[in-house]
Amino acid sequence: MNKSFDFLVEVAKHYYLDSMSQSEIAELYKISRPTVANILKECREKGIVEIRINGSSPFRSETGRLLTETYGLETVCVVPNETDYPLTLYKTCLEASGFLASMLNDRIHIGISWGTALYHTIRQLPKSGFVDCEVVQLMGGLGASALFYDGAELARILADKISARSYPFLSPVLVKTPELRDALLKEPGIRETLEKAQSLDVALVGLSSDQPDDSALVRAGFLSPLEAQRIYDEGSCGHLCGYHYDAGGKFMDIPINRRVVGIDERDFLNIKRRIGIACGRQKARAIHAALQGGLVTDLFTDELTALQIISFNR
Repeated sequence: MNKSFDFLVEVAKHYYLDSMSQSEIAELYKISRPTVANILKECREKGIVEIRINGSSPFRSETGRLLTETYGLETVCVVPNETDYPLTLYKTCLEASGFLASMLNDRIHIGISWGTALYHTIRQLPKSGFVDCEVVQLMGGLGASALFYDGAELARILADKISARSYPFLSPVLVKTPELRDALLKEPGIRETLEKAQSLDVALVGLSSDQPDDSALVRAGFLSPLEAQRIYDEGSCGHLCGYHYDAGGKFMDIPINRRVVGIDERDFLNIKRRIGIACGRQKARAIHAALQGGLVTDLFTDELTALQIISFNR
């Protein structure tokens, strides 16, 4: 059997979260009970499962305390780095998923942007039923090139997980001209989503560097490397919900920001809890800038990235 990472996680969830016995799991997957035992051992060895006895929490690390005090954040979770980036990202998103689950209640209204980190976060969220909840896409979509990480798909998955209504942005995130953007914002479906975005309790957002080699908008095909370089040279440090911001965490008054189809920057900053989830030292300056400008109120990241962020203040 090909024991993919997702399969290991699935088996671990059945055993540790669903309280299924090893025999029941063996019957479910048509494998032997010793094979299940070996899979669970592998899960522990790879860090997919951690058994803690009075252990330290990533919510109470010294690095996290420094970030909390420096930037006045509500919550900081700093996850120890693993030997490979995907596992570090996965464990960070697992912590973010648990945190989100603890915030859920009836009538909660959640906004969501797009990206790999958010995909892994909501994918780990346990399914539950709440009353009168809403999930709102915060920005236009990426299109078929990044379907799994697109905001519309993430909003749909999250809404299904918590029995909520979903409000998508039926538009690309970036259009050719400000005039086209203004026209789209008047369309009934998009206008309804924008109105819903004005009364959100929580926003889940990814943070991306604006360095051309690391830009998510370049990878998604919305910007050429040359366009990205020009924006970077103008002082842009990162982007959030499609909007570019400078080293001080201020949304920039540049032409490309006037072509973004998404939540108004002021409405975004009025959301009480804005949870940023981002890993990787290549994103450290973008995260640092976002913290400087108060763009997020809560942060989930990895230890090496957090230390890099702190070093910028020395």
